[in-house]
Amino acid sequence: MNSQSPNFDYVEHPHTETSDTEIYGPDRLAQPAVITQAYARPVIVQGPPQRMPDLPDSSLPRQPPAWEASFNAAMLSDFRDELAREAGTVTPGVDDTPYIQYAIEALTRDRDTGYSGDASTPSEIDVPTTRFFVPGQGSSQYQNPQPQWQPTPSTLGPGGSAGIPMPVPVPVPYPTHPQPAVVSEGTGLLEPFRPDAAAVSADSLASTLLKGGHRPAQPNEWASVDRDATPANLPPLIFRPPVLRTGSLLFFANLSLLMVGALVCSAVYSELHRGLLPYVSIYGGQYFLFRILPAVLAAGILLYAQFIISTMFRILPFARLASDEPEEREGAIFNDLYIKSFLWPQLVGPWEVWVPTFVVWLMNITIPLQSSLFTVIWVDDGWNWATVQGVAWTLVALYLALFVSAVIIWRYWATMEVTGLMWDTRSLADVAAIISDTNTAEDYRGTQIAGTREGIRFALRRQANLKLGYWTWRDGRPGFWYTLGTPSDNTSSAPVLDQLISKSGGGPQDKEKQGMLSSTTTRGGLFSDDHHDMERSVSPQGRYRYLPWCLRNNQLLYILVTSFVLLLALLVVCFLPSTRVTTNGFIPGLPAAPQRGAFSAANFLWSFFPSLLGMIIFLLFQSLDLNLRVLQPWASLSRDYPRGARAEQSLLADYAACAPLQSTFHALKNGHFRVAAISLLGTLFVFIPAVAGGMFMALTTPDDIVRMFPNIPALAIVLALLVLYFFALVVLFPKRGQFRLPHGVTCLAEIISFLATEDLLNDLVFKQCRSREEMLSKMGVGRGTPESRPRWLFGGGHGAGSAQQEEDVLGVRRAKRFTEKRKVRKSQIRRGGAKGFLV
Repeated sequence: MNSQSPNFDYVEHPHTETSDTEIYGPDRLAQPAVITQAYARPVIVQGPPQRMPDLPDSSLPRQPPAWEASFNAAMLSDFRDELAREAGTVTPGVDDTPYIQYAIEALTRDRDTGYSGDASTPSEIDVPTTRFFVPGQGSSQYQNPQPQWQPTPSTLGPGGSAGIPMPVPVPVPYPTHPQPAVVSEGTGLLEPFRPDAAAVSADSLASTLLKGGHRPAQPNEWASVDRDATPANLPPLIFRPPVLRTGSLLFFANLSLLMVGALVCSAVYSELHRGLLPYVSIYGGQYFLFRILPAVLAAGILLYAQFIISTMFRILPFARLASDEPEEREGAIFNDLYIKSFLWPQLVGPWEVWVPTFVVWLMNITIPLQSSLFTVIWVDDGWNWATVQGVAWTLVALYLALFVSAVIIWRYWATMEVTGLMWDTRSLADVAAIISDTNTAEDYRGTQIAGTREGIRFALRRQANLKLGYWTWRDGRPGFWYTLGTPSDNTSSAPVLDQLISKSGGGPQDKEKQGMLSSTTTRGGLFSDDHHDMERSVSPQGRYRYLPWCLRNNQLLYILVTSFVLLLALLVVCFLPSTRVTTNGFIPGLPAAPQRGAFSAANFLWSFFPSLLGMIIFLLFQSLDLNLRVLQPWASLSRDYPRGARAEQSLLADYAACAPLQSTFHALKNGHFRVAAISLLGTLFVFIPAVAGGMFMALTTPDDIVRMFPNIPALAIVLALLVLYFFALVVLFPKRGQFRLPHGVTCLAEIISFLATEDLLNDLVFKQCRSREEMLSKMGVGRGTPESRPRWLFGGGHGAGSAQQEEDVLGVRRAKRFTEKRKVRKSQIRRGGAKGFLV
């Protein structure tokens, strides 16, 4: 048999008489060729051949039925308006049309063939179509190609008896990428895709379907208040910490210029006068002036620069969240609030931030260079102190770069119109005050037990247009509030769903439907509603999973062993009779004679290398100190459970935001003696590189042999600091379990995940605070006895929006007096007879 379709070959079947029962009965399912098509080429399941008579030409325009014209146009318009409003309420800003099309296709698709039936076909037999659509792929709407049908004259038997017309398809290759369709402005129908047509958005669809042309503001939608439109009675959001203000940065820039001037003067004067002062001895004030004091001054400038960078890191996420540019706000809540370590540069943010950060990292080398800045040269039968020219001009370049960095920082923060802050966010209480009125708390449901920052990022992947600042109602209602939020409220769809269900009835099925709808419209966190058990009960492995890298057992043990070996080696070299360098000295291994520019290889090596080694030791301990100061408030909240901790010891503890030595005084005041000791030593250990660079100097013995001899006071200071270093590491080892958390707390998202609980968000202490003093007053700071003040803890509580579900999630909340449930261990339970009792 010859068929007119080039893509289908039919095989002759022996002639048999076919009855109406066989055609219309159950056996008909196996007779025609079954065509299945999804997204690849058609799959043809061959069946017995049958002759088909001609079909009417499908290319002719279809005449609409008579009843279609009798529809009320006003009723159709009203129906479209109602649907558009409901769709805009459920998912604001999201085009639901593709998903509705997909649902219609799934409902009308033939179960056997996989095709959708076309009700407009005049024939009684459904003509298969190939209109398939998957939401979320490509554009918002698609117009899929229709298969082309070619009628083939055929009969059902040699006798030429008339049969039922059956289509013989001529398949058209299915496009790899579906083409989007365009909505006609006049009719509201889909038109073929035009390459020059604009993309269809939710707003354009609303404009087409609604009479007014624009989707109205929903009752719970927020609108960000522009800076120019902010009422005058509201505090401006332009706070900058003192260290980032003009006076502080100007003072720092002047320090850099003074150091540049001192270096230039010493280098020029030494070159013109062949030295500075006559050399007297390796001991005395002159030796301290030339070998130790320059490094100490460099250490002070370095600590100042590090504090500026640390403060800038802490304020930058808030400033980014307050920006008017969405691209600038994107991902700001995941920016580090604290620089991890100055041992390696952490280049983040705009160039006005990472360039000064890189320069400050380079300034770590200034202490070793300052230690080797001066040496002695032979002039006119005597030794004189002289400036090493190469070292001096290298330092001039570094301090000029530091001056330029100070100017860049000043310009960046001085020209910033808004920082998003009313006051300095130094503690957990300050962050809690910012998010007390947020509409994004539900997004953090389940993130309390996320193991990594990436897990929290995935849970918050649906957060859009997050901004810090003043908000008001989008529909024009009066009211202003300050918080971190988004324009679309998570609860905006709840009233509409309740109205829909109440209209349909209040039976058990409706209540079940209401629960399903409420669970699907909530923007989920890390876990869905099927994982409530995971939120209610946190395993010990998840609760105590996280500890900073430098505070873990292996890493802390490695540092402890290394410091002990270094200290032991130094003690052996200094006091063992066979290697006693205090009296015998040691061979430098390099020429000690000064070269041109007053450069002595031996003196440079044995001043630069010990100072550099001490610098690495100091920077390593800085990381330990910072992590301890960051985690101590959380340790106070969880250690005293269920009694809780005072606000000064927990929510108001600002150790991580303090300047050097400032955190020591704050920790002593709050009774955190380990933090006070570690913080103090973390600052004092900067003298290890500053003094170590001046320990050794090349001297000539009576037998004309050049040897390196130590300065005994400098050596004693370094040994004492190394002993304190070792004992500080020992002090860090015990009781580190209180610092364990489910995840880190070094960015805003991680901190908010523990603060976004219903108990804390509903606490009036943090509501509508216009200053830090007002917040402290509400918290009862400085009033009454310490026992009568509110106490806070980190433990189980109600998650955001879960008062009815009674979810017990990790978070910060106020401790309840006399009614707080205590933890009961298995070892505290004794069984007596058939019943057990607690002791």
